[in-house]
Amino acid sequence: MYCVKCGVKLESGVVRCPLCATPVWNPGGEASEGHYNAGLYPEKNRAARYFGLALATALMAAAALACLVICLNLYERVYWSGLAMLGTALLYIVAVLPFWFPKYCLWVFVPLDFAAIEGFLVYVNAYVHGRWFLSFAFPVTGLVFLLTLGGIGLVIYRGKGRLRMIGIYLMVFGGFTMLIEMFEHITFGTPMFLWSLYTAGVYGLLGLFLFVASFIPSVHNDLRRRFMH
Repeated sequence: MYCVKCGVKLESGVVRCPLCATPVWNPGGEASEGHYNAGLYPEKNRAARYFGLALATALMAAAALACLVICLNLYERVYWSGLAMLGTALLYIVAVLPFWFPKYCLWVFVPLDFAAIEGFLVYVNAYVHGRWFLSFAFPVTGLVFLLTLGGIGLVIYRGKGRLRMIGIYLMVFGGFTMLIEMFEHITFGTPMFLWSLYTAGVYGLLGLFLFVASFIPSVHNDLRRRFMH
């Protein structure tokens, strides 16, 4: 059995597609109105989605082109329209492009999003003649990318040891905040340990608690029952 919207293969007994959350229509049983529409009119739903995506694409492209034309007419150079065009492209990649390819998972689009963010920051750095990209924006964006991938993995993972992994993730997150402040100190000359010690301490203690609790069956089971079901 396959999803009528995105085409992903479904396991028996599921009521919603795990990828696009479309209700699963079972022709052998009673179907609600939502199931009926999704099952009998997949082409209509797909056409409406593609029309909306095409309209969003056209509007964003027109806005970017209009900024370029305005700058060329007024200043005879790209000027600020470069920021507008690249900002529009970044918004398109993050908010619109994934809906063109619903079968592709987060593991494809999350790296693409962060690559687009890095590219935009490179242009901004060059536009303002700054020297903060390599020493601040690049490593900080990379750290956030790794944290995001780790968070997605924790959300998807349902196996044993998940509580322990969450505890380790929180401790690592606290350590990453200290690295971010270190890059801030190197780039902008700000004092060290103004705020990162607090975040590292809070997340570190919470992560340590969850890590230790994962080895205590009674506490482990209580936390899983309260927060993970």
